[in-house]
Amino acid sequence: MVMKASSFSENRSFGCLERERARGRSGCPSASLDSSHDSLRGLPSSGHPTLMVALLLLLLLLLLLLPPPVQPQLEDACKWGVVLNKYSTLGEGREKFFSKEPIYAVNEFFHKLEDSPVDPKELYPGFPYFLKINLTCPIPNSAAFVRSSHFKGLVPIVLVTFYSLVNFRNWRAERLQIELKGAPFQTRKICRDEDVCIPSWYAPMPMKNGSIMMEVEISSNNQGEIIRNSRYMINMNGYLKEEKDTLIFTLGSVVRAMTHRDFINAPSRPMWATVNHAPVLILGGIPEEKMILISDSSFIDFSLVELNIDSCWLGSLQCPQDKFTASIFDTISTESILFIRQNQLVYYFTGNYSHVSQKAVGNWVQVLKKLCIKRLCPVEIPSNGSEYVLAVAGGKEEGFFHLGTITDGTVIFRQLPVSSSICESLRDPKCRLHWVVYQIEKENFLLLVESYKDRQQTFNVVQYTLVPKDYPEDSVHLIYKIPRFIPKRVSASFVMLLGMEEYTDYPLVPRGLFYNPFSHLLFIWGNAILQSFDNKNYIYLSGFPKESSIKYMASSYKSQVVCVTENEEIWILFEGSFNVYRLYPSDGWNIVFSFAQMQSSNLFSTNETSVSLFYDNIGLQQLIYLINKKGKGRLVKRRVPVNKILVYEMLTHTSYDIRKEGTVHTLSYNNLCPFEKLKMTQLPNPQKYTRVERYRAMPPLVSSNFGFHSKISLAIYQGLVYHLLWLHAKYDKPYADPVHDPTWRWWKDKKHNKDFYFYKASNFHTTYGVHIDMKDYEKLYDLKANDRLPEVIYLDKGTIYTFSVYIVSRETSSKYTFLSKNRHLRLSQILADPMCVSGRVKEHALVSRNAMLFEVSIQDKRQCFNQSISGHNLKKSAFTLKVIGSAGKCFIRTRYGFRMQAHTMIPLLIGCPPGKRLAFDITLTLQHNKKINKRYFDCVYPDPEMPCFLFSDPFSPFFLVQDMVTGESGSFNGRR
Repeated sequence: MVMKASSFSENRSFGCLERERARGRSGCPSASLDSSHDSLRGLPSSGHPTLMVALLLLLLLLLLLLPPPVQPQLEDACKWGVVLNKYSTLGEGREKFFSKEPIYAVNEFFHKLEDSPVDPKELYPGFPYFLKINLTCPIPNSAAFVRSSHFKGLVPIVLVTFYSLVNFRNWRAERLQIELKGAPFQTRKICRDEDVCIPSWYAPMPMKNGSIMMEVEISSNNQGEIIRNSRYMINMNGYLKEEKDTLIFTLGSVVRAMTHRDFINAPSRPMWATVNHAPVLILGGIPEEKMILISDSSFIDFSLVELNIDSCWLGSLQCPQDKFTASIFDTISTESILFIRQNQLVYYFTGNYSHVSQKAVGNWVQVLKKLCIKRLCPVEIPSNGSEYVLAVAGGKEEGFFHLGTITDGTVIFRQLPVSSSICESLRDPKCRLHWVVYQIEKENFLLLVESYKDRQQTFNVVQYTLVPKDYPEDSVHLIYKIPRFIPKRVSASFVMLLGMEEYTDYPLVPRGLFYNPFSHLLFIWGNAILQSFDNKNYIYLSGFPKESSIKYMASSYKSQVVCVTENEEIWILFEGSFNVYRLYPSDGWNIVFSFAQMQSSNLFSTNETSVSLFYDNIGLQQLIYLINKKGKGRLVKRRVPVNKILVYEMLTHTSYDIRKEGTVHTLSYNNLCPFEKLKMTQLPNPQKYTRVERYRAMPPLVSSNFGFHSKISLAIYQGLVYHLLWLHAKYDKPYADPVHDPTWRWWKDKKHNKDFYFYKASNFHTTYGVHIDMKDYEKLYDLKANDRLPEVIYLDKGTIYTFSVYIVSRETSSKYTFLSKNRHLRLSQILADPMCVSGRVKEHALVSRNAMLFEVSIQDKRQCFNQSISGHNLKKSAFTLKVIGSAGKCFIRTRYGFRMQAHTMIPLLIGCPPGKRLAFDITLTLQHNKKINKRYFDCVYPDPEMPCFLFSDPFSPFFLVQDMVTGESGSFNGRR
């Protein structure tokens, strides 16, 4: 008897059938074998029951020996979704994040709360929006599955991260998170006939002063079904206005739907924006249309908008144009302003944001008038509280560029060089300026210049340094002459350009520059890739083919750099290594595409056009235009599975060996990864180094059937979260409380009654059936490390960050060891600023485990800092940790997919970190002055938070140095 392989799919993690789990059942019946088949697929029928039993036993034995799958199959198809709802329309539709005003109607419910820890005399407003969290599963009868998940105890945990603002002079530099819990709620308008509707979970959508970008991460509470995490961006859209109860765009109008001609046969283009500071992204390139794509959700949803600008063409002999086009190019998004270029004209539009003093004028503003602008170049990392944009001039202004500085919503452009053009400084009247990058900390500009001296075309890297206004000459220096031809490839994956290497006859044509301000790596890209650590000495990456030409680059600024060529090839490289990998087209991509077709994925199609590639906070994303079999097109965003493609690509090139030991032949596959296992250990608690403040706010307990909340309990939850963040903002004051915690004053007079409140709630004698547990609203100071390095590390004077790396070797042969050490396992550190940061790696050979233990430390050397306010003017740096020969070759499979190991770049920020303050110690000052003066005269009208002191008495103030992140507080002794 043999079971039909096609009748069901088995989930070995839970030992039950997928079709049974789809019905929402918690148990799984025993499966009976189908006696109508007497042979397995692929095996001939023998007709002998004994042989079949032996084969079945052998098959079962092999299945038992297989490792269990990493993740369940059904739950991985389910995902969390989130939309915004207003309180008045909970459960209905979706809203744009537009309104900023608090809702004071929530306060009326708190006035009626009796026997509750909250003070009814205080004001408890609410936020304008709720997060509606849905669980979607592409399976039959998904409603039953969602209901059963709720009754099994599944609850979404919501972590909201507030992104800081660029202008730290007007707004406090801080990193803030709040952890919420979804409250189940039923919308009776949708399903009146059912006893239990399909539940959704709701949580307040928190805001804080000046916040315009929030990241929402949704995870499960590990009860019931296991659902993978989801992340979304909830951003304020300042380019909308309300007109007749409808939101419309202020920068243009939505005139029609998207069509095939908007994307087909149009080349992909870069999406430039200030990293982690641009709430709205835009993208041009619509053929012969003054239209842009605009999105406030990182292109989960978007609109096609026609701009209200004048399409004037001022082409002339002084500003030649190949042809006139209405298309919008070189779009750049910043925190509060959008920039576009149409032909030689540059415009910007200011959004309606409350955190900037410059108010929106409601129309596009043309800048650099009467100038010929041929290109905009982005500066994606802000600095000094400002953002920057570069405009490259052409025509009669060839050799000049313009630096645009955006501060507090104000745009100021400055022409550079000041006195004479780059061409005049180089004494080459026919030179052409192609690209500019800005090294902000050094106040240097690196320029890609094409020269025609001596009737010979050459490309050079030129450095221009900002000089004082009274300086007589511009500081222009030629720092590198780019080779005219492609170097000959040798056995290695790179060629050091020392002047002694051999060259081919193929011309090297660079087209642009890219600079990472953290790692200080400079890339010259075109039909070759050159990289440099010091802008003067270069390495040629020979893995990139000279027949292809790069048209733009995109970076994660965390080691990954992706290159897109003219024929839409996608290449990737990892900073700190010299290998270049092709993602598309490739065998790995073909396998990913085939699997997607087999799973009927709606994110892949045989007829698709790439629109743009860009990085967001999740990873590499691709904006793609898909056309289905019916000829209907749609624009979607999909994540490029970089690690999966590299794994499949590596498998297609895996070799094998056949070893003979006596008469036995053994087949073994060669793994390109030099180790078998890698684990980060002894990681310190992260908050001291990441500077993230975190609060926790759980929904109030309700005494209702099935555990569902009401609109009143959700309104109370909204008010509690608002009050918690209000206490956080109020705690930013120049004097210290007796207890170093923002929530201390909230509950200090009610904690002794907590047992009474619980008694009332347990006997169902509470107003609205709601119980508020005081311990559910707190600030967290002791977050634990999760065996992964943090995304960013702050280093202050002498700060040391230490951890260990445990690596198990794959090889056991003596030829790989020397003095009991695995010679092929070498861990290295790459420091971007060795003058500022020191690194140390100490190795221990664990012979009995065939492993190595590396103790790693990173320490600030007290050399690169200045006197500055907490969180201001931090120096950007980075360190790269890698196992030699592992980049792009070592991966671990998690339930969220493949993750690359042993090659990590961590940005470093050096200086006084955010979250520290110097506060006046009222308590100790008051005690000391009472002791030395033997008396005390308070204010005429006493204020418990701010006492008075008699002017004629000796006064000795005391101060505290307080850490808002870790909760540490100590006396200030006049020095750090």
